[in-house]
Amino acid sequence: MKIQPEYNNVAMTGKGWSSFKNSIKQKIIDAVPQATIKDGAKRIERWKTVDEKISKPAENRLIMGATALVTQPVIDYNNHKVDEETRRVSRNRTIAKILAGTGVGIVVRGSCYKLVNKMTDINGKGKYSKALIPKSYIGKFSKTVKFLRNYKSALSTGMAILAMCVTNFAIDAPLTVYLTNKFNAMTDPSKSKNKEGNNG
Repeated sequence: MKIQPEYNNVAMTGKGWSSFKNSIKQKIIDAVPQATIKDGAKRIERWKTVDEKISKPAENRLIMGATALVTQPVIDYNNHKVDEETRRVSRNRTIAKILAGTGVGIVVRGSCYKLVNKMTDINGKGKYSKALIPKSYIGKFSKTVKFLRNYKSALSTGMAILAMCVTNFAIDAPLTVYLTNKFNAMTDPSKSKNKEGNNG
């Protein structure tokens, strides 16, 4: 790849600076090794399968939840600006919130995706198999599978967000409180001290 020099039609002042910049850019590009990735058909197919899996709303929520579970409680518990008890309770509440949100999110998003999948079946013969497909897009969806897959994911995610406006208050919040209380009781240091005292 070669960088073409820049010319100023009005004035040629600054031509030396432009040449200098272009030569630096060219040296950087030349320093980067050229390589191509060779993938067999099976490997490409595997990557397509992975892409399809992680782009689905439920699987996507699971990945986000797992990432949050690994990182956020650790951050909370290592916040040394607060006392030990506050850190313990904060960590427990964070874990409870992640578990409740991820669990409910997977169920809601997965259910919405299944519903959307049944109602966006291009080859379906049922009464509602194409109910969620705009008529003007049926031809386009039948030709481009990826476009249809993205449409399903976007539509089911939108439906799930609307559903979660209700479930966040009806299920997530009470479940978070319940789990937080359970975790607080399980990790209460005074209980472990009492057990040690009784054993002694």
